[in-house]
Amino acid sequence: MASSRVIGGLAGLALAASAVAVTPAFANGGDFFEELSATWNSAHADEGVPYFGFIKDTKGKGIAGAAVSATTASGSTFFVQSDNMGHYRIPGFSKSVDAKLVQINCAKTGYKLLTRDRRIMRFKADGPVETNCVLAPDNSAKPTS
Repeated sequence: MASSRVIGGLAGLALAASAVAVTPAFANGGDFFEELSATWNSAHADEGVPYFGFIKDTKGKGIAGAAVSATTASGSTFFVQSDNMGHYRIPGFSKSVDAKLVQINCAKTGYKLLTRDRRIMRFKADGPVETNCVLAPDNSAKPTS
């Protein structure tokens, strides 16, 4: 009787593990990109295109507390900080702001910007813009021995 409980428990764990394995990932574009686009337009009809992305180190680990700025062509700037996973999200400015001209910059004390990539949804003109940054430790400020 005890062995049937163990087998039943193991079957339940296997079923739970397989459910987790088939759950789609919502990071670095993928389904998160499409989900944000689908929900944004209906909930924020008067606002412009949202911006989001990840700030990571050279090993792919998210960098918490990185400063992210979005600057429009007219010079207006909006600042946010990345969360514990290195993710950030900036709401849209307004429909009058050309999303192609908004510059996203990432920074953190002790790091330097290594790469920045920007992705837009080609099939949807007013879809969210993803900009990911990779920061590397800035060793230039340390004295050499």
